[in-house]
Amino acid sequence: MKRILLLLIIVLASSCATHTSFNSFYKNHQEDSDFSFGLSSSFIASFLPDEDMEEIKPLLKKAKHVRILVFSENAEEKTEKFQKFISRSKFEKVVKVKDDNDQFAFFTLEKKSHIKEIVLEISSGEDLVLLGLKTNLSQEDLENILQ
Repeated sequence: MKRILLLLIIVLASSCATHTSFNSFYKNHQEDSDFSFGLSSSFIASFLPDEDMEEIKPLLKKAKHVRILVFSENAEEKTEKFQKFISRSKFEKVVKVKDDNDQFAFFTLEKKSHIKEIVLEISSGEDLVLLGLKTNLSQEDLENILQ
């Protein structure tokens, strides 16, 4: 009986952890967005010029896919929902920059000293853009990319 209870707890804990990913927010709000799409990182790399590729090659090697949501209508409501999602999940705010009505925020989700997801929130007036990148970066990888 203890083993069954332990197994049930492990399954529930792992399913809760899965729901903290940006992908769950993407799926729940994709229909409400003005524009949404998801691409694999290898597909993105095929469209980049070689000189740009060298700079972001380490990121794309460790990235799996990109999800983008764009909201023009009800952006304030979606911003509130996104903020609730961020506060409930285990994302950490790395940086936030405000300039008048424009705002940029950078969030990461870490697991076992690796960055598993990066989410960018960009809002300008009535528009909101959310970009989620599923990845497997170490802190060293991120520092090398940002240099």
